Amino acid sequence: MAELQMLLEEEIPSGKRALIESYQNLTRVADYCENNYIQATDKRKALEETKAYTTQSLASVAYQINALANNVLQLLDIQASQLRRMESSINHISQTVDIHKEKVARREIGILTTNKNTSRTHKIIAPANMERPVRYIRKPIDYTVLDDVGHGVKHGNNQPARTGTLSRTNPPTQKPPSPPMSGRGTLGRNTPYKTLEPVKPPTVPNDYMTSPARLGSQHSPGRTASLNQRPRTHSGSSGGSGSRENSGSSSIGIPIAVPTPSPPTVGPVADSPTPPPPPPPDDIPIFDDSPPPPPPPPVDYEDEEAAVVQYSDPYADGDPAWAPKNYIEKVVAIYDYTKDKDDELSFMEGAIIYVIKKNDDGWYEGVCN
Repeated sequence: MAELQMLLEEEIPSGKRALIESYQNLTRVADYCENNYIQATDKRKALEETKAYTTQSLASVAYQINALANNVLQLLDIQASQLRRMESSINHISQTVDIHKEKVARREIGILTTNKNTSRTHKIIAPANMERPVRYIRKPIDYTVLDDVGHGVKHGNNQPARTGTLSRTNPPTQKPPSPPMSGRGTLGRNTPYKTLEPVKPPTVPNDYMTSPARLGSQHSPGRTASLNQRPRTHSGSSGGSGSRENSGSSSIGIPIAVPTPSPPTVGPVADSPTPPPPPPPDDIPIFDDSPPPPPPPPVDYEDEEAAVVQYSDPYADGDPAWAPKNYIEKVVAIYDYTKDKDDELSFMEGAIIYVIKKNDDGWYEGVCN
């Protein structure tokens, strides 16, 4: 504060007075130089003296102006610092007033409130009756739960779904097992009559049970045995014949009425064969006059094949023109693929690829459309 007062009262006014005196002195110096230059005989000397006075006057005035300017700038800095101190004081006062107002407001709010009675009890209370721990029961792991999820390979024991495509499995070469019979052939004139042994009803395996029409062949075991000896082969171009190859049965599904003696009515048949009955007495008459059974009517295979729905299998047709002559196998793509390198193939799902070489690193070489 004293420094500010000294600047305002002493240094700045003295600087102003020095400038005024310099102005008056410069005026007198200018008049002297002018008269001296006119009256002097040596003009060059008068000119040099005038230059010296001019340089000295300019230096004196510049120094006085610099001193006065420094004093003014110092005065402005002191006043700016005082303004900052005053601003901080005002802010402190305003914060004090705000704090006082908040205290008064809280006091007024506290008048409107009531005290809360809190009971000092334990926050966590143990239950009166403890729960008995549940006994662990081990459940076996069922590894077949997710067999039908995703695109995994199906096991061979699962029956394949009947779709339009034909599998490449070879047809069975063995005949289906013929049902057990107590006696083969037919009754002739010289055949003695005796009671037939009760037999267990024939059962057909599930692999050979393809249609309900085949149930008619179970009622005539003698006829089924004679028909099973005629092998039949079917073309793989139709869906019906393809499913017949997979079933492995070459028996005829059309029931044929053949007059064969029916076994007597008996109770539940046991698994073990019953002992044969005693021989009949001699006084039982023999059916010598019974005519032989008529021959079986010829089986019309054309009618049965006509009932099968024909369709064309795209995978069973011949190879296209772009297919290579020699290839290892023909595969079908199950997903889309875009080539990353120049020596790879790009194909869509369902595209047919002919594999021509299998490399040791696991990559195959092939041709596709």
